[in-house]
Amino acid sequence: MKNKSYFTLKQLCMMSFLAVFGMFIKPVVAPVFNLLTDFIRIPGGSVSAGFSILFLVLGAAVTEKFGTATLMGIVQAFIALNTGFSSVVGLLVFITYSLPGLAIDTVLCTKLFSKIPTKDRMAIAGGMGVLAGALFTNILYYRLALVPFLLFYIFGILSGALGGRIAWLVIERVPYSIKNMR
Repeated sequence: MKNKSYFTLKQLCMMSFLAVFGMFIKPVVAPVFNLLTDFIRIPGGSVSAGFSILFLVLGAAVTEKFGTATLMGIVQAFIALNTGFSSVVGLLVFITYSLPGLAIDTVLCTKLFSKIPTKDRMAIAGGMGVLAGALFTNILYYRLALVPFLLFYIFGILSGALGGRIAWLVIERVPYSIKNMR
């Protein structure tokens, strides 16, 4: 009898790699983004999140299976919890990392947005992913006043959309073997 799993081993390896890479690249690029956000007095995580979100968008777009980005977010939450990246939050890290994945999965892997071209859907998915994460982190930590609050979300959505667009550019340029992981 053939065991038919939802994800293939190849997809799981790719998802794991992208989740880990996205998790560890964010602290490398965050100081650059923090220069901009410190100047306008908003938390820098909303802008640098767009860069790490692109890996979740990339994974969900390649597999085209609902739950890909959410599972990758949960893997990132385990990493964050075990390495001390999110020591302040504790177990709430599972919400802050899985909500963006759920938003990305909803945009890319359901029929709700299927009439939108792929490159635009990936940009929307990135923006919605950052928005979902930023909403919860603002409630949990920041509680920003109106103007910083709006700037926080606008810059976050734009960085997520840019991350989604970069993910689309990567998919357009990768070898056929990676594109054909479905």
